[in-house]
Amino acid sequence: MVGGLSVSELVSWGVLIYGFSVLVGPMKLELGWSLSQMNTAYAAGLLVSALVAVPVGRWIDARGARSVMTTGSLLSIGVLVGWSFVETLPGFFGLFVAAGVAMAMTLYEPAFAVTTSWFRVHRPRAVMIITVVGGLSSTVFVPLTGVLVDTVGWRDALLVLACTVALVGLPIHALLLRRWPSDLGLVPDGAAAATARTRQDAVTSPVSLRSIVFHTPSFRWIAMSLFLVNAAKFAVIISLVAYLLGRGYSLAMATLASAAIGLLQVLGRLAMTAVGARMPVDRASCLVFATQGVALFLPLTTAGSGTRSTVSIALFVVLFGIGFGLSELLRGTMVAEYYGVLNYGRVNGLLSVFVVIARAAGPFAAGLVVTMLGSYGPLLAGAAIATLGGAFALFMAGRTRPPEVADAEG
Repeated sequence: MVGGLSVSELVSWGVLIYGFSVLVGPMKLELGWSLSQMNTAYAAGLLVSALVAVPVGRWIDARGARSVMTTGSLLSIGVLVGWSFVETLPGFFGLFVAAGVAMAMTLYEPAFAVTTSWFRVHRPRAVMIITVVGGLSSTVFVPLTGVLVDTVGWRDALLVLACTVALVGLPIHALLLRRWPSDLGLVPDGAAAATARTRQDAVTSPVSLRSIVFHTPSFRWIAMSLFLVNAAKFAVIISLVAYLLGRGYSLAMATLASAAIGLLQVLGRLAMTAVGARMPVDRASCLVFATQGVALFLPLTTAGSGTRSTVSIALFVVLFGIGFGLSELLRGTMVAEYYGVLNYGRVNGLLSVFVVIARAAGPFAAGLVVTMLGSYGPLLAGAAIATLGGAFALFMAGRTRPPEVADAEG
């Protein structure tokens, strides 16, 4: 099941998120739409995914992830097919409203709900496998989409991507997923049934979402941490190539640095899973976020593109990249540990609202700062402060963790 979800996440992220960057160029040439108009439609899809995250989470808690992810795959196919025939800008916006719903139903949140139901002891490893494979989606689908566009054109490329979802993602979600291990006569992690049932009862009592939000300080700290860290990292990654070009680096070097961060996040997730066997993931992530915050100051210590500057940039890329994908790993493990299994879908759905808003707010703030101040220095400094703030908020979340769940989980 974990292997199947890993592949389906690779496909879903590739076709719904990363393929867009390749397709907008040829669409602009054929349809005459501006990049700003198409990016606005994309941002609208992200915001819709945030708005429907909580209802989708409630659906997952009530019925499990199988029906949610299967429906999301069908909707993804419809969006991709419709996209291939689009002729008007309002129609394009409408498609991305639907795409936003599909994102909420097929990306990491419902996949993490499956790992939460099926694993206790091995949950961090399951989340790691899914996020590591999913983290390779840009590496696979950006060049794949580019080859398809060059070979058959952007419209037929979208039809090929729709077929990929139909042949890979849809069967995995419809045929492989089950709500609970008991559906197959199993228990989480293969533990004895009585032990597993007792352990689950201790940590999965349903609690109202209102109670968690308004009466649990740890939730507010986690939400703040995820918002600050994600806003900072997306502000930086969207600006990195332009920043390095402005310092005098070639386009090849600038894109290499950006691509390296994508690969390093995979290594960071692998390392964090290994560390998690000896140290709680939230504490280890707190240290990594603090290191990221310090690393963001490194480019400000040099100027230009000389040897000393290149060393500082390389060190920044390594330290920043290792922590780039940890917020997804955190959401896949912390929510169930803090608030229980039966509350997972709703709580993680609400947290995803903060994450998606941060994905949109970070790049917007980056553009505003650079435009107003004419320099990337304040952007990097602001991102550093935000990341350090996220590390502190995560530390405080651990300090205010619900004691009854903490005791039950060990």
